[in-house]
Amino acid sequence: MTAHRSDWDFGLSRLTKFFAGPWSHERTVEETIADAAAGHTDEPPGAAASVILADAVRLEESSLPTEVIATLWAVASDGGYDLAYFGVDARDWLRRVAAVCAGAGRSERTGGASLPTVEPVTVSGESVRAVVEAIRSAAPALEAKAATYHGQPAGEVVRGLELVATQVDPDLGFRLFLRVLGACRVPISQGQYDRYESLGSAFGYGRFHVSDVEYLTRY
Repeated sequence: MTAHRSDWDFGLSRLTKFFAGPWSHERTVEETIADAAAGHTDEPPGAAASVILADAVRLEESSLPTEVIATLWAVASDGGYDLAYFGVDARDWLRRVAAVCAGAGRSERTGGASLPTVEPVTVSGESVRAVVEAIRSAAPALEAKAATYHGQPAGEVVRGLELVATQVDPDLGFRLFLRVLGACRVPISQGQYDRYESLGSAFGYGRFHVSDVEYLTRY
């Protein structure tokens, strides 16, 4: 689990919102990443950049197929910055994100100190099972909406989210799952939302993080 304290979404899942369609092409890619890396005003300097960096490095160095990473980015960013259209390899993209965040984090820290080393994630099997269960409970509706909004083959988004949760970090997998639910306008039940809140609390999320998808209970 990524240690981070914020009332809102954070890390790579938050970065995808900055590129959500229609992404403003008046801003460069690096400027947009830097905007996300700046974080919220109540966060310690460099904190937001550090957690985006950690997510990007873990995902880039993982065993996940590159096309899975590209699929998740395409859906989570709501098609705003299409890697395939710009001819960008998904792993090259993550390295680009990491480089900007590393620079942003150093510039915000006194004396230009380096960001902390990205450590391997230590998680319990229980947290992995809980995230996978949450993903699978929304799978039918999520697959249909991903196909409708983003033309993704049935099951590919769900498969990708499960792979992140099981092979990279269940915390990141759950954050991306919540983001994808919103990007695909997936209707959820009150019971599902209550389980997401409970899981978010277990991960230490802030008060406005999971509530970002509460409106989906009224779809």
